[in-house]
Amino acid sequence: MDFSVLTKNFIELTGDAIAIGHLAPGTKSACLVHVNEAFTELFGYSSKDILGRTMDSFHDGETLLPPGASFNPDTIVHRQAFLKKISFVHFDGTPVRTSVSIILLPNPDAGGLLVCATYRSLADNEQSKVTKTGTVGTVASTEKASYPSGETEASANRLLSAIDDYSEPVAVYDKDMRLCFWNKAFAASLTDRPNEIGSGLTVEELLRIGLKNGKFPAARGQEEDWLNQQLADLSEAVPASDVEIDRNVHQRIVRSRAHNGDLLVMRFDTTEIVRQRMAADRVHARLVAALNAYPDPIVIYDKDLNLVCWNDGYAASMTDDPADLFEGMHLKEVLHTAIRHGRYPDAIGQEDAWVRGIMAADALDRDWQDVELDGDIHHRLLRSRSSNGDYVVIRLNSTELVRQKRAAEATQARLIAALNAYPAPFVIYDADDCLVVCNDAYRMSMANNPDDLEVGMHRTHVARIAIRAGKIANAMGREEEWMSNEHQSVDVSKPMQDLELPGDVHHRILRSRVENGDLVILRIDTTELVRQRRAVEEYSRKLETANQEITYKALHDDLTGLGNRRFLSLKFDEMVRKRSVDGGEIAALHIDLDRFKQINDTMGHLAGDEVLLDISMRIRDQAAPEDIVARIGGDEFVVLLSVSGDGDRPEKLANILIATLSRPMRIKDKVCRVGASIGLARTPLAEVDQLLTNSDVALYKAKRRGRGQLGIFDRSDLEDLQHTKEVADDLLLAIENGDFEPFYQPQVNAVTGQVVGIEALARWRHPDKGVLAPAAFLSVATDLNVAADIDRIIFEKAIAECEHAFGAMPHPLSLSFNVSENRVNDGEIDAIRRQVQAYSGQISFELLETIFLEEQDDEFLFRLNQLRDLGIGIEVDDFGSGRASVVALQRINPERLKIDRRLVSLVAEGSGGLRLLRSIIEIGHALEMGVTAEGVETREQAEILAKLGCDRLQGFHFAKPMAFPDLIRFLELQRSSVASVRDEHQAKASSRTT
Repeated sequence: MDFSVLTKNFIELTGDAIAIGHLAPGTKSACLVHVNEAFTELFGYSSKDILGRTMDSFHDGETLLPPGASFNPDTIVHRQAFLKKISFVHFDGTPVRTSVSIILLPNPDAGGLLVCATYRSLADNEQSKVTKTGTVGTVASTEKASYPSGETEASANRLLSAIDDYSEPVAVYDKDMRLCFWNKAFAASLTDRPNEIGSGLTVEELLRIGLKNGKFPAARGQEEDWLNQQLADLSEAVPASDVEIDRNVHQRIVRSRAHNGDLLVMRFDTTEIVRQRMAADRVHARLVAALNAYPDPIVIYDKDLNLVCWNDGYAASMTDDPADLFEGMHLKEVLHTAIRHGRYPDAIGQEDAWVRGIMAADALDRDWQDVELDGDIHHRLLRSRSSNGDYVVIRLNSTELVRQKRAAEATQARLIAALNAYPAPFVIYDADDCLVVCNDAYRMSMANNPDDLEVGMHRTHVARIAIRAGKIANAMGREEEWMSNEHQSVDVSKPMQDLELPGDVHHRILRSRVENGDLVILRIDTTELVRQRRAVEEYSRKLETANQEITYKALHDDLTGLGNRRFLSLKFDEMVRKRSVDGGEIAALHIDLDRFKQINDTMGHLAGDEVLLDISMRIRDQAAPEDIVARIGGDEFVVLLSVSGDGDRPEKLANILIATLSRPMRIKDKVCRVGASIGLARTPLAEVDQLLTNSDVALYKAKRRGRGQLGIFDRSDLEDLQHTKEVADDLLLAIENGDFEPFYQPQVNAVTGQVVGIEALARWRHPDKGVLAPAAFLSVATDLNVAADIDRIIFEKAIAECEHAFGAMPHPLSLSFNVSENRVNDGEIDAIRRQVQAYSGQISFELLETIFLEEQDDEFLFRLNQLRDLGIGIEVDDFGSGRASVVALQRINPERLKIDRRLVSLVAEGSGGLRLLRSIIEIGHALEMGVTAEGVETREQAEILAKLGCDRLQGFHFAKPMAFPDLIRFLELQRSSVASVRDEHQAKASSRTT
């Protein structure tokens, strides 16, 4: 690292001992790279004795940096400082007790850190006063550290003498801005009588001494203003200012503040620098004058395209007011100025785009460029880069040349226009077979890019361009032969030649030589004649192709390419006819995708199409070539296969497809899982004419069992189907008539046994079958997509009943409801808000774990947050029975989880069941959730679950679900029982007191 600037400004002028070390990455002690003179004076080491050694080697066994500390340069953005006391070993071997301030800085040059240590002696004579009086200068500070030996004191005296004899003024002011040190030159700069200068004088007093003695010629006639400006520079901590002394003498005043508040002021003679700058200004002025004498624009920009120098011609070419241009102005601003002054009419209306085009790298790097200015004025720009990177642009007025060229081009354009008006290709080659002129039709017939043909190009070269571009159909496959000189010579000798071009275009070429040797070639378009000859054949071929395409589309799915329902019907009829002749059986697999609607709803139909394509390929890969695969609906597929005897291939294929279709797929950078349910029907168990219908019945059977299941048709399925239809009819009528009502099951405090909440459960009061639990109708309701309607009915009735009964209580019982996934996602947030506001107590929604909480998207979580905003608590029901994980619980973040009744029964099965329950309860507590155990049937279970940490209990041990009137009677009995127990306790307490 270069310490020169640092040394001049602070390190060598401060009285503190300073050492600087480099702490390399991975090391524990810094290596010394620099010490100042004060360090040498305090400890006796010269720099050559110690540079390169570690800093800790001088600390009498102590370490400079905190033990075990790890400093990473990447994490030290600002400097880090430490202060400690340490024993330093002097050159003579004696310990010197010091305080040391440590500053850590990143080292940009060598990596690692710079360690800057400032040492101060803690010896008893540390505060001794030292006063030195020189011929002119004086050290009056009472805070300078004492020296450990006569030798170091002599060194300090030498330093003070050197500063005293320094030719330029040096002065030090204390923190109150009173003079405490100066040298001879400083005194001489203010007075010819050194005795006028003394310690403690203020800056203003010193400046007035200089003014009185005429030491500041620049201040004559404006002494007070000059004085105020000097004092302002000091008060504003201006680090440097320039002053002019008499007889064209210049000085720079440099000011620096030390850590103890002292202000160091030094003057440097800058006369020669100023004179050199003035001489450079004169040279610059001469150069500018010379540039201005040149009539055309000349300009120089620096490497960053900032304006450096320009002549009057350039200013006039860019603006009406030369004052608009200034040094340092960026090229982009100059161009916008020129546009505003109408210098570039082509840029009007597209200013920014035009400027970006000029500023593009390829445009700036062009050696020359022609530009058109207003008034039909034309310039040629010549650009170059100087050795220092400056960008030099010279303009030449090319207006007259452009106008002459334009006139010549107009004459030529008239001729070319006449040739281009002729629709067939026309060309003239000279006697040497070099291109003279041609029309656009000829260019298009010979090249993909018309600009490939240039005047003066040899005829054989033109022919080769046409052959390579595929413009001559007859040459395809024989390109080398056609491009040979021999072939070209033969062709040119033919006065007439028929030529086939790409696109079924046909030309007849007519060639002739005129008297001057020019070769004139004319083409006549014979395309229509050739096409008419083949019209009937082409039309017949198109009809045949169209018929094939229509037939294919009529039988196949546009998206997947699989057969459609019509295709399936035709192939099924073929298989039936073949079975009647060859025997064997037929099996049908009816496949329906699971969770496909969710992908369509959350990711869009394009993502759904990608899923269907992937699924169709997986099915085709697993099916045999002779099997029939068809897509008969949105996410429904059918596979027909022939079976020999009692073979189990249909069952095996169905199980393979269930496994294959459940594999995840990546759609739009997101992993998706679909899966499938499959219904299998096969002859002779199913009648052949009912095979496809029965496979649909088997599919329904599979879906009722859950996702990813295989259902196999048997005769009893028809009876189940009929029963399901009857239930569905009754169910829809029950919803219409409002035959659903809430039953309530109390939830008690696990410690006190008090009822603290009730769960509202759906019951169907069937006119013939009595009260039915959800097990009798929920699956059918889900299939009919009316589960949310039932939830809504129970929700409204329960709120109305409970508000009437409990609304006036100080703490109304909490009320919880089981809700379906559709109920969460139906978006009727305003209706739910009105209903929630109708109940005074806490309302909670219990999410069944079978909702697949793990797979819910951000929209589902957004809906939950909306419900929370309404004051609704979120609970996870039947935890442990579904697929929810701890991650899912963290995403859902419910207020409470309910342990499934099947897990509660493990209480009686010994320590294994207790460990499992304890783990689930601890998960709930760790996630700061309340824990409810449902299905509690015995007192023993209740006591154990309370000890494990469940705060609420629910089950038959306390009460079964009951109608609302029964609930009211139950609560009244409980309150009476609690009152009796309380009175009994009070009576016992009173008797003990007596």
